[in-house]
Amino acid sequence: MSSCSICGRDTLNGNIFCRYHQEALDNLQSSFENWREASDVSWNEYIQLLCQIDETGRWVREMAEEIKAKDDSSA
Repeated sequence: MSSCSICGRDTLNGNIFCRYHQEALDNLQSSFENWREASDVSWNEYIQLLCQIDETGRWVREMAEEIKAKDDSSA
């Protein structure tokens, strides 16, 4: 079994994330469409906003920071 690339917990079904971070990613992706329609933000802007909002939950924040770090390193 492999470990989550964010927290080191066990992963399921060959995912690179644990169930908590995978659920956070799923929620990020499904919620993005609503954010985009309401405020016309890009994916990168959305991720940046979630990193800054105090109300963002732990798992979502960690996932958003992981996405942001990967985007920054590939730019």
